[in-house]
Amino acid sequence: MFPSNQARTPTTRIVSQSVVPRDITEKFTQAASRLRTGQLVKDEYFTLFEAVAALEIMDSKMDSGYLGSEEDGRSLEDDYDVLRDLSPEEVLGIMDELLCHEMAWHMGHPLSQTLFTSLYLDKLLWPVPKNFEDTQFGRGRIDGGKAGPKMVDTVLRAYCLGLVKCCDFVHARVTAEFFYEEEDFSTQLYNRSLLSHFDSDLFCDLLHRAISWIDDQTTIETNVRSAIKARLEFRLGFLLGLQQDINVIQTRSVDNFEACLSLLATLEESSQRVQPVPEAFSWKIQRNLASTVPPRPMVTISLQDALAHLRRLFQDGIHLAQILDYRGPYNFRVAMWTILSRKPQPSVYIRSLLQTIIMKEGIVLGTTPVKQFLYDELAALVLPSSILLEASIDETEVPSDPRFQIAQLMDGFVRRISQPFIDTFRSACLNRCRIRRTVCHTIADWDNLQMEAEDLDEQLRILSDEPPLELSNGDTTYAYPLSSWTYHEKLIQFRLILQLGFELSIYAPEELAGMYWYLSHICSTHLGHIDRIRTFIVSAAQRSRPSIAKHALLRKSFVLFDRLTTQIVAIDAFAISIHALYVLLSRHKFLPTAFSPQAYSNDKFRYELRMKPFLNITLPEIVPYDEYHREATLQGDSDETVMERATKAIGEARKAWEATLANGPFLEDSNGEKPNAPALEEDWNRDVKDTMRACIGASIAIESVKKAIIARRTTPPGGSPSLNLKVNIPEPGEKGRWHDWWAVPQVLQVQAKAGT
Repeated sequence: MFPSNQARTPTTRIVSQSVVPRDITEKFTQAASRLRTGQLVKDEYFTLFEAVAALEIMDSKMDSGYLGSEEDGRSLEDDYDVLRDLSPEEVLGIMDELLCHEMAWHMGHPLSQTLFTSLYLDKLLWPVPKNFEDTQFGRGRIDGGKAGPKMVDTVLRAYCLGLVKCCDFVHARVTAEFFYEEEDFSTQLYNRSLLSHFDSDLFCDLLHRAISWIDDQTTIETNVRSAIKARLEFRLGFLLGLQQDINVIQTRSVDNFEACLSLLATLEESSQRVQPVPEAFSWKIQRNLASTVPPRPMVTISLQDALAHLRRLFQDGIHLAQILDYRGPYNFRVAMWTILSRKPQPSVYIRSLLQTIIMKEGIVLGTTPVKQFLYDELAALVLPSSILLEASIDETEVPSDPRFQIAQLMDGFVRRISQPFIDTFRSACLNRCRIRRTVCHTIADWDNLQMEAEDLDEQLRILSDEPPLELSNGDTTYAYPLSSWTYHEKLIQFRLILQLGFELSIYAPEELAGMYWYLSHICSTHLGHIDRIRTFIVSAAQRSRPSIAKHALLRKSFVLFDRLTTQIVAIDAFAISIHALYVLLSRHKFLPTAFSPQAYSNDKFRYELRMKPFLNITLPEIVPYDEYHREATLQGDSDETVMERATKAIGEARKAWEATLANGPFLEDSNGEKPNAPALEEDWNRDVKDTMRACIGASIAIESVKKAIIARRTTPPGGSPSLNLKVNIPEPGEKGRWHDWWAVPQVLQVQAKAGT
């Protein structure tokens, strides 16, 4: 948009120093106000080069690290003396500030804006020390590196070095697993070393000597001495806990994390005695780091926030040990999803550690080979007491023997499916947005796996001489167990994509009715598939007359079917009720409209966008838009019919969720034992109870709409034809949103205005 209407010709632009600028803000605003939504105005001569050149280089607003000159009192270097004598209270202040910077790094901020702003750490880490004795604050000084005060050299140095080694363990674990740089965590070290080449025992010995020294300092006030000792003990326990790392699978020890957790209260109480030393931290150090970006401001968080993050980290680390007892794939999935669904989500270190625990070198939970893990899953769902799983442990070596050929085919299936199956567990360790994005990509791979499994089922059916099942109409069919299991896993991913969409607020208010209908549609499909699997297992059991041992396996499968059916029925009924409720609210114009009639979107385009992850999926087929629109809006049904549908469904949902809660989170294993995980069981129960509270909230909203509809029907002539309601849809995390997966609207009756 230009102030002049003079025609422009494609000539070389000449910039003259005599050009007089003038303010075109008012004219520009008037012209822009006449543009329609979506209309774009672009000057073809204003290129990217000119846009970058328009930036004010070396302006303090554009470069936070720019200093005009040293005349304004700001120098390029810091003159802080790291060997100056510090009072015990000042040492406490530096320790607490370092802890805050450490937790800010754990939260995802880069080291350049957190720990690497410490002048004390900078002296220890640069130049990179070649031996442990070189890790001194006075290294490289003109005076020969004289020793500093004991409080600095003994206590603060030990704490700083212990902190660096803790960061080294965290950095090594996170970088060894799958994460998103600068989204989950920042691993950039800026050409600094975290002293990974030194053994951790050196750091532990240093901390032990510091603790012994502070105990002998009777001249220091008792409360201050206790506060310093508590921080040194905390750093030692944290270091030992992180050093254990993956070895927790063998040791099952959480003593170090429990000790650290018990010290947090002392750290918080004694924080009142600290004396901050802000000059010990400087963003100017960033100039000496190997970085491609200009210096940025320091990231500061409060000690309360740092301790809260630490408290969650230790609690999650302690509860992580409750997952290590293997009690079957179903129990493992429930326990893993329960701890990863906590709000806030566990720290990236805990999630990276869990990724390693899930599978390392082909072993699940450090005890179970991945093949056995997959066979346990298949045996529980589609192949209880089946020759397809037993053939692999047979000693037949004759290639012409059917059992040998079955074992070969099953081994090929394990090699093909084991990694995608394990990845369904490992991907849950990502942040919630990335979980959904990852599943949207991998679900197409599972569709291909289902087709491959179907071809394999054909070969196995011939080798195992499987008899057909005769249907009521006279047709015959076969079990197709491997493809049935693959389809079951794919339907779980369908539901996960949809439900995470509600949690992440992906759907606009006017889309909620349709997406809850689609969730119900997927649940109905899944229920039908589980019934099909159950039918074939019952038929096979009736033909073979299983032994007592095999009968126990069948009973375990039927318990699993009942549990899955109850849970999916609960989701289905709840989705039906909310769908019907939103249909009524939409009919009576209580839902906002995101787009104007002249906008560049409509309902069909939005439906195509939501179905984009499922476009290449063969089964279940995508519902055509016309059918979806008809079902999602309940065309042809009166308000009374829709209201009856919502009332009936919410009643069924409440009963089903009560049954789900009564069943508990875990199944008994082959020995009749359940996982000993009280903390995870408590979290699971809380999650189900939150869903039940959402059911109650939906019942109240349905009753409010029902009363408003009845009141309108009985309104005398001349009264208000509209429903006197106020509708609010809480966002996830807001008060009134009982569960992130269930966007239950709050419906309140309001008084009609006089004269309306």
